[in-house]
Order: sequence, then C-alpha cells, then structure tokens
Amino acid sequence: MDIKELKNRIETNTVSNEMMIWKLEDESSFVVARQYYHRIAEQKKLNIKLIDSFSEIASQGFIEDDNLYVMITKDFNDKTIKENCIIICNTTKLNCIKIPKLEQWQFEDYISEKVKGLNRDEIQWLSSQYGVNYFRFLNDMEKLSIFEPEIQPFIYKLLLDEGRFRDITSLNIWDLSNSILKKDRNLVKKVLEVIQYIDVEPIGLLTVLYNNFKRIITIQMNPGCTAQDLNISDKQFYAIKKNNCGYYSNNRLIEIFNMLTDLEYKFKFEGLPQNKLIDYMVCKILGD
Repeated sequence: MDIKELKNRIETNTVSNEMMIWKLEDESSFVVARQYYHRIAEQKKLNIKLIDSFSEIASQGFIEDDNLYVMITKDFNDKTIKENCIIICNTTKLNCIKIPKLEQWQFEDYISEKVKGLNRDEIQWLSSQYGVNYFRFLNDMEKLSIFEPEIQPFIYKLLLDEGRFRDITSLNIWDLSNSILKKDRNLVKKVLEVIQYIDVEPIGLLTVLYNNFKRIITIQMNPGCTAQDLNISDKQFYAIKKNNCGYYSNNRLIEIFNMLTDLEYKFKFEGLPQNKLIDYMVCKILGD
C-alpha cells in the first residue's frame, strides 16, 4: 500500500485492522501522520494508545480491546504482527507506507482554508515566524478560525500588536516529560506557561510518564537489570540509567507509579476531566 491508497481508504472508511508501518520523510511528515491516525481512530471508534513496545498491547481475552495502538520510534524492524497497530518510524527495512514531508505551500494552503479572512502575504509571514512549530501554528490558527472571516484581519492585527506571533516556543511533550523525571521545576513551569500552544495530549503524557517511571523503577531498584529485561536497546538503557535515575527515592517512585496506574481509572470511571490531567499529574509528582 502507498500513501495514495491509504488516503483513499481513510476517505472511504475502509481501513482494515491490519498493522501498518509508516515511515516519515522528515519532521513535518508527522503532522500528516497524526491527522491520519486520529481520523482512523475516529472512524473505528477506538481510543488512541501510545506505546513503546508490543508488550503493552492487551492480550486477547474476554474484554474487547478498544484501542488503536500507535508506536512512535526512530527505527523499527520487528516482524511481529499486531492488529489495530500503527508503527511510525524514521527508518525501517520492512514493507512500509512512506509519509511524505509537508511542503510549505501545502501547509499554507491548509491554513488558508481555516482562516479565509487572512491574505496570502499574512499567512506566508506567519509561516516564516513559526518555522517547524507546525502544531503551535495549527493551534493558533484554530483559535483564529472561530471568528468570522471578515473579523479575522482585525483579530490578527490585535494579536500581532500584542506580540503573540513573536518568540515562538520550540518546547514539546518530551521537554515536559523529561523535566518531570528530573524534577526540573523551572523547566516544568516554562512548559506549562505555553502548554496551550504545544501538541501535548493529556493521555499521551500519562502514557509517556507511566512507561518512563516503570523503566526507572526497574533499573534503579534492580542492580542486575539489563536492557534485554526491558526489551529496549543498550543505548536506551544506559541513557535512562545515566540521565533519569536517582532523582526520586525508591519509595517515592513506587508512590508515583501507583498514582499513575490509578489515574487512567479515575479518568475513565470517576469523572476526572481530561483537561485537568496534566495539572493533576504535575502536582501529584512534584508536590512532595
């Protein structure tokens, strides 16, 4: 299957349950990939679950699995097949669908459809300010698009005069996750100040933190642990051991892990709003 056939299947709602490997051409390709897997999940009525390895995929049982598993990794060459699973990678030797890079004019055309009140020069200028911060650009234009086209130029001028389109942030979900793991409260504060402009999904952050703390616990509390035990590369293992261990005591790590384990239940069954998840996690982890 190539990108044209994938696009056609998404448009006709005929995407099968077969596992797919998507290879990104460059950083901008992820904008396309993200739109595609969100559309697939919506059509199939599945929840998106970000994973680091196949071990996180629920085994077949009596409970129906309602997840679309998405693994984002640099390199992928595992021939294991899993249903309703999308692998997004930079390199692979396996059969894959190549997700093309997003040309600047394509992105500007897409933005033009959202904010019809802005002319091409204004959109091109904005595009030059945001650079590769595609998700912040999209977020800001989504907010502008709620106004009628005839009002958009006035709102754009107002935001421009306020300096809204200067000093575009390059912070992302990994900065937030790493700053929490290292108890870097200053960086956490900086990320939270611009959180509305960053592509950080609360459930995605929960998944990232859960997996990272699980690995830190295993490495920090088990001196004999190896990369093979965690099904990760030696490079990943030593990076975690060197950069992430030692910031929390063993008891505190267990408390945090238990909290993260319970959090999905609180979100699904006890009414914890998704828009409160990030603040809740930060306070619970760093509020010791």
